[in-house]
Amino acid sequence: MRDLPEKIGKYEVRSLIGRGAMGTVYLGHDPFIDRPVAIKVCAIDTGEADVSDQLARKMFFNEAQAAGALDNPNILRIFDAGDANGKPYIVMEYVDGADTLRTYTKPDSLLPIKEVLRLMHQCAEALDYAHRRGVLHRDIKPANLILSKKGEIKIGDFGIAQRTHSDKTQLMGGMGTPMYMSPEQARDDPLTNQTDLYSLGVVMYELLTGRTPFRAETIAGLINKIITKDPTPIRKIRPEVPEALAKIVARAMEKRPRERFKTGADIAVELAQLLEEFGRPLAELTEEQKFEAARSLSFFNDFSDEELHEVLEVSSWEQYRTGDHIITEGALEQSFFVIVSGDVSVLIGDTEISKLTTGDCVGELGYLSNVKRTASVIATGDVSVMKVDSNIMEWASLPCQIRFNKAFQQTLVERLSSTSLGLASCMGAGQKARG
Repeated sequence: MRDLPEKIGKYEVRSLIGRGAMGTVYLGHDPFIDRPVAIKVCAIDTGEADVSDQLARKMFFNEAQAAGALDNPNILRIFDAGDANGKPYIVMEYVDGADTLRTYTKPDSLLPIKEVLRLMHQCAEALDYAHRRGVLHRDIKPANLILSKKGEIKIGDFGIAQRTHSDKTQLMGGMGTPMYMSPEQARDDPLTNQTDLYSLGVVMYELLTGRTPFRAETIAGLINKIITKDPTPIRKIRPEVPEALAKIVARAMEKRPRERFKTGADIAVELAQLLEEFGRPLAELTEEQKFEAARSLSFFNDFSDEELHEVLEVSSWEQYRTGDHIITEGALEQSFFVIVSGDVSVLIGDTEISKLTTGDCVGELGYLSNVKRTASVIATGDVSVMKVDSNIMEWASLPCQIRFNKAFQQTLVERLSSTSLGLASCMGAGQKARG
């Protein structure tokens, strides 16, 4: 902290956020507008003449010029740029507690499918906005998609972006991150906005499966696969991905641009339609109707009316169709569900271990212990559920907490009893067979 500058330009420096090959990022404060900002300072002095350094500086200012012309809630905003003591700097929007989608690209850290849908819808709309203003990003990948605490995507790092409406000299060529390049980008062909849509398709594929569509030991081998090979179908890797979503990803990744989505808006429309079908909320029910439906459920038998109203205030109501995953084995989502109507099947792997119905609670173990889901819960028809994903200790009154504890205990006792009977039945059948 001893070498932390007091100021960069007019901006006060508060702390160090991180360092990278291209430069250092500081948390700063804009004293004129009284807001926090992120200040990225180029690692290269303007006086140096090395060719690679010149390219780095050009990429640095290219980001300021390309993203600085954009004003969209899902694109990281650029406020200012300048030069301080021979080093270029960019002043950007500061996203508190931000992470990138790279965190959610491993098989053991995948987001729920519905969340992937929601985030990719934001990305598609933001890319459409940028493309309509003549900006191609050319490096869409999980590490450049920032996720805020509020669950909003911010597309960042426009360092190699191309401005199609500009008459200034720009960075050209097939640069980008190889695993996310479109076939035309890998061939160093002229690019259109569809190159970003292909890369977005690769991101969706990775967020849904935990792996990129193509892998190779060398860059040449990887490029050859991108140009000539088809990826493994998503549903062969993760069967619970809806077929409609798998088709969207496949179309985004079509090798020939004429068969790909034409615009980000086209992708956004299809994702929005799928989101509406994927666990859509029961908006048609009034609060009174929800109360009456919940009041009739056995899970809430011991809850007073006041306590039930507490639960309704923090619950979301969703419905699922046959084959939809309400809970996915291995997921980290922390929530529990009370079945309002319909039946579900509980599976470990491909083996069904139980069936549950109206009034039953599911997902309480994952909610209480915050561990990966040990089983999948799948709708076997039209199913409506109440979903609670807020920590009971944070919102519920003490009497309400006691009711939940009792209801969870009763659920566990019933499940253990059912399991014991099932084991006894199996053992009895085995003894008869041996006899």
